[in-house]
Formats: sequence, structure tokens, C-alpha cells
Amino acid sequence: MNANPFSTRRVNLIIVLISTIMMLVVLNLPFKAKPFGDITFHQEAKNMALYLKGAIGYDKVTITKAPGPVFFYTPAYMVAPSTATDNQLWVYGVVFTFLIVTISLLLIFRIGSSFFSKEVGLLSVLLFFIFPIHCYYSLGILAEAPAFFSLTLALYGWSKVFHNPNKIAGWIVLTLGMWFLILNRPNTMLLLGLGFAVVTYSFFWKKEFFAVYGKKLALTFCAVGLLGFGILQVAKAVTGTKSNEDQEGLFYFVAHQGRFQFREEPTDFRFWDDEIRPDSKDYQNWGKSGKELAGIMAQTHRSYKSVYREFLINDVFEHPFWFTRQFFVKCFYGHVYFINSVKPDKFHLGPIHGVLGYWFIILLINAINILIIFGAFLFLFKEKKLINYWLFWSVIVALLIFHGMTYMEPRYIFPSRVALYIMSAAGLYQIRWIQRKVNFISKFVFPVTKQIS
Repeated sequence: MNANPFSTRRVNLIIVLISTIMMLVVLNLPFKAKPFGDITFHQEAKNMALYLKGAIGYDKVTITKAPGPVFFYTPAYMVAPSTATDNQLWVYGVVFTFLIVTISLLLIFRIGSSFFSKEVGLLSVLLFFIFPIHCYYSLGILAEAPAFFSLTLALYGWSKVFHNPNKIAGWIVLTLGMWFLILNRPNTMLLLGLGFAVVTYSFFWKKEFFAVYGKKLALTFCAVGLLGFGILQVAKAVTGTKSNEDQEGLFYFVAHQGRFQFREEPTDFRFWDDEIRPDSKDYQNWGKSGKELAGIMAQTHRSYKSVYREFLINDVFEHPFWFTRQFFVKCFYGHVYFINSVKPDKFHLGPIHGVLGYWFIILLINAINILIIFGAFLFLFKEKKLINYWLFWSVIVALLIFHGMTYMEPRYIFPSRVALYIMSAAGLYQIRWIQRKVNFISKFVFPVTKQIS
């Protein structure tokens, strides 16, 4: 960490100003995230807010998927009038998300500065401005933004804990961040298992780390697991019999999709949608499989979960090569971006348009993305004490394992970009010409404060 004192006022103002400009720019792009996602989080948060205001009955309140986004958007919707339309609620939700994401960027700067230096903290934020995918996902009522904030909070907590392990405030922030991350993305539950693996490893081979953090980390993971399980049970109780949907059923549905994603078409990266890839062999076979499983349920009177569970297990053992290839293709696919909301021949962005313009933008976006990933690999390769950064790499590994084995979309990996960008900044800053550029910018961002002797 840089020992010289510096003022954060200017960098805070710059982050807020550039974030505002970037959001306005992304808001006016011809391609956008779906405003309401799959509508579930929006509708359930809307009903929760109306119930708390006494406008509807408890029978309308459900939490069928991850509870985190419902809790996240409910406060924003409560500020809106009870008669607000869906489009008006979207505005309230997006403004709230913008504020939270901006706060996240302020924290990201502090995380990078705490673990490395103020220059690395600055570069971490600059990477987000160079590739503002966080703005794109902030324009929808989705799980991505609250999960992004959750991981930022957890990493900020760990930065506090790492330097001051005896202060309880850092442990509380770390616990809350990991807890809310799991509530927003239950697929990150594997993070707890990896966390326990880190503690076990430190017990045998990194005694110094275990002596300072081991027992408290184990207690933190237990607390997060119990709190997460408790809220998920509360969500089930709230929904009761008011809906046939639940987390377990959703998991089997998504995992079934994943068994056909990149199955016989490993290079077809089109979005999994009947409007975009109706001619896809994998997509068609997925539909046929669903009908076959429905027939089995009708004939045997077995439950949806039982039939799908049996299919998933058998399919892995019957097609080990496909399963293995799919895993690695999904891990790659999770880190590349394509614009699916606009067809290539109808693409238009200022003077750039048509199929060539579309692929130029795609290549530009992914070139920046590859640079960011390269920086992270450079950091992981050169860093000798990776255990100190367990939360950074373990959340990425957890998401890749889960979605590599089930179903993958780049947005599912998006929350982990908080950790990816900070590691990338730490790696890229070791490249001399990048270091010189960042140091030059830093002169205008960090006026050195005078010390009182």
C-alpha cells in the first residue's frame, strides 16, 4: 500500500462524474439489457412493496427465485407511488441501482488501494470505465447489479479484515457481503466450500495465515451458510402454495438446458432463445428432450424433480466426452460478449453500422476483455501469496464450476468481475508502459496532502 498520504475527494468526484456520463451514454445505446429481465424479480419486488404499503394482500406476495433481488428492489419501489406503472417503477429501480453501482466503484477503488496501491485502485476503476459492462446490467431489474454490490461489499470487508483482523466491523461487512451475494446468486454457495478448503489448506501449510484468520474465517462461513439457509427457508414459507415455482425446480430446469448447450454445436455462441436460434440442433434437441421427459412424468406419475434429476445424472455418465467439452466451452463463453438484442445486419452505432460494424464492435469489446483477463492471469502467476486473495479467485472458480456443469451465460459471471478487474489492475500495473501511463494520470487525481510535523 502506498505510504504517502493522499486525498480521496478528487477521485471520488471523478468516479461519480464519469459514472453519470457513462450511464447516460449506455442508456442511449441502440442495444440494452432487457428492462425487466424475466419479469420475476420486478413483479415480486413490486408486490412486496405494495403489500408493505397496504395496497394488496399477503396472498400476492411470493419469492420464487433468489430472494436477494426482491429485497434489493423493494425499497426503491416503496418510494414510488402505489399507482406507478411498470415503466415508472423501472425508473425508480434504475436510479437506485445507479447509486448502488456508483458506491460499488468508490469501494472498488478503496479495495485496490488497500491491498496494493492508490494507482492500482485507480486502474481498477479505469478498467470499468473502459469496458462499462456494469452500466449495461444496471439498466435492467436483474440479479446482476445487487450481486455485483454484494461481492464488492464482501471484498471491502476482507480488505478491512486483512489489515485489522481484530476489529469486528470488518468481519461483519465480510459476512454481510457474502451472505447477500448468496441471496442474490445462490449459485455462489460453492464459495463457502472453497472457503473451508482454504482454511483447511492454511491449517496444514500456511500456519501464519491460519493463526491470524483461520478460526474467524471458518466461523464466518458457518454464519453465512446458516443465515443464507434461513432466508431461503423464509422465502419458501412466504411463497408456500401460492406458486408452483421454487429454487430446486428452477435448478433442474436450468441444468437441463445446460446439458444441451454446446452439446453437438460447440462453436454456436448464439443466445439460447427461440427467436435467435430456432435452427440450432442443440436447441431443437433440448425441446425434444423436454417433451420426452414430460411423457415419462405422465406415464409414471413421477415428480418433475425426480425425472429431471435422473436424466441429468444418467446423461453425464452416458456422454462423458460431451460433458467435459461442454464444461470448458462454457467457461470460455462466460468470459466473452456478444450483442444479442440487435441482429448484425440491423446494427447501428453512430457511423458504425451493418454486419461489418457489428463484428468490429464485438472484436473491440472482446479485445479489451481479453486484456483484462490477461492482467488477472499475470497477477495470479506472479503473486506468491495467493491465499491472501482467496476471495478474489475463489468466487470466480465457484461460478465457473457451477455454470460449467449446468448452464452458462456471461451475465452469470458478471458479479465476479469486481474481483477480476482488481486482480487485472494489479497484474497490468506490473507492465512498465501501463505503469507509466497510470502514474501520469495519478498526478492529476491524487494531490498529495501536506503532513503536519
